[in-house]
Amino acid sequence: MNSHLLDIALPGNPNLKLQEVAPDSDDHHITHEKNTSFEMVAEDGQVVGYVKTWHESDGYSGYVQFDSEGNVLDWKVLRDRQ
Repeated sequence: MNSHLLDIALPGNPNLKLQEVAPDSDDHHITHEKNTSFEMVAEDGQVVGYVKTWHESDGYSGYVQFDSEGNVLDWKVLRDRQ
């Protein structure tokens, strides 16, 4: 995953860390290497939200940030400069 994309996906709170979520091996959906999910973890270890990121071969990438209840907080789609 592009580290710049993760930088802009973080809410700007240095007390939160992103912890990558391993894909579920029982998942019947096709998974792509360029799709990554993260938990936003507070200092006390509590999961306070999630970030899902992707990067497509056509140069588009983006993220969606969710709160702990699954509500969308922020999202962005970017296109690589050619």
